[in-house]
Amino acid sequence: MQTLNEFLQTSYTSYHAAQNGANMLREAGFVQLGESCEKAKGVYRIVGGSLFAAKKGQGGVNVVVSHTDSPSLRITGTSGGTLTVEPYGGGLYRTFFDRKLKIAGRVIIEENGVLKAQTVCSDYETVIPSLAVHLGGSDGDLNFSRDGKPIVSLGNAKLPVSETAAGYDLFCVPAETPFTAGEKGELLCSPRIDNLVSVYCSLRALIAAKGKAVNAVACFNNEETGSGTREGARAPLFVSFLGEACKAFKAGDAHELLKSAFVFSCDGAHAVHPAYPDRSASTAPVLGGGVAIKRNDRYATDALAAATARAVFARAEQSVQTYFNHPDRRCGSTVGLAFANITGATVCDIGVPQLAMHSALETCALSDVAALEAILTTYFGLSIRRNGDEITIA
Repeated sequence: MQTLNEFLQTSYTSYHAAQNGANMLREAGFVQLGESCEKAKGVYRIVGGSLFAAKKGQGGVNVVVSHTDSPSLRITGTSGGTLTVEPYGGGLYRTFFDRKLKIAGRVIIEENGVLKAQTVCSDYETVIPSLAVHLGGSDGDLNFSRDGKPIVSLGNAKLPVSETAAGYDLFCVPAETPFTAGEKGELLCSPRIDNLVSVYCSLRALIAAKGKAVNAVACFNNEETGSGTREGARAPLFVSFLGEACKAFKAGDAHELLKSAFVFSCDGAHAVHPAYPDRSASTAPVLGGGVAIKRNDRYATDALAAATARAVFARAEQSVQTYFNHPDRRCGSTVGLAFANITGATVCDIGVPQLAMHSALETCALSDVAALEAILTTYFGLSIRRNGDEITIA
C-alpha cells in the first residue's frame, strides 16, 4: 500500500488522487461497485477526480468527506516554447515560480466511437523562472499573461498528449518530493497537504475499520472552485453511490440513513504562523497540538456537532484544538456545508493544522496526521445517530 509520502507526491491532480486511492482500496479487497461484492471488503467508484467508497455494515451509516483537488495552474495552450496557463483555485502562485513543476491531468481519447479519459503525467519537469531583481523583478502582483509562462522547450512546446486526443484537462503542478523537517523530523513538508492528507487518512481508516455500520468515504473534486460541478460536493453523485451500495449490502435506504448520520468533513486548518501570530484568532490551533474542530458560519459545525466530535476524540485518546477564524478576516470554506445541505446529515468540520496553505509546499506536524487517522478509525467503529436534538454514541 502506498505510503503517505508516495500518495502526496504521485497524486499530482484530483484524477491521480482518485486513482491512487482506488488502488489502495483494491489492494485491501474492495471492488468496483457493480462487480460481485459477496466476498469483497467493500465497494468503490471513481467519477473523474472524485472517489467514493463504502464498507459493508448494518444499522446506520458513518461518512468521512474530503476533497481531492488542490490549487494549480490550468494549461490553456502553448506559445512558442512555453505554456499558457490560468489559475485553478486560489493559490499562493508566487511559490510556484523557480520550482519543479510537472504537467499532469487527463486526456480524452476515442476508441471505436467511445470517448475515454486517461490520466497522464509528463516524464520531465518544467519551470516558471522569475524575473531577476536586476531587471526589475519583485514580489508584486502577478500578471499571468505576462509572468506565468512555464518553459517546456527551446523550440515549440508540445503537450504530453497524442495528436489524436479529443481534449484534455492538464495542469502545471508542484513536483517537489515530500520531506521531513525539524531536528526530530517532526514536520512534514509537501505539495498538496491540503487536502490529500485528509483523503489518505480517511481511506486508511476505512480500510482498517471494524464497525457494525456502513462506513463510507466521499473524496470530492472541485472544492477549490466551489464544489458546484458534477463531481463536486453539491452534486448528488455520492448519495446515488451510497444508495446503490446500501442496496447491495441490504442495509436500508441511504437517504434516510444520512438524515440521522453524524459526518466528519476533513480539510486543513490554519495553524498559528510563527512570523504572523496577529493574523490568527487567539484560539487558533498550533502545529503538533492535535486535530482542530473548525467553527465559523462557513463551516457546518454547530455546538451539538462539536460536542459529538469531542466525544469521538476522547474515545480515540486524542487531543482536540478549536479553530476560529480571525474576526477581521474572511474565512475559507470546504465541503461540509454543501454535504449537510444535500443530505441533511449532522456534519462537523475538522482538520490537521498547517502552514502555507495553498502554497506549492505546505507544512504540518506528522503527529497531527497520525491523530487524524486514529480519530477516523475510532469513529468508523462507533454507532452515532441523531434523533431531533439528541445524538447517541455507542
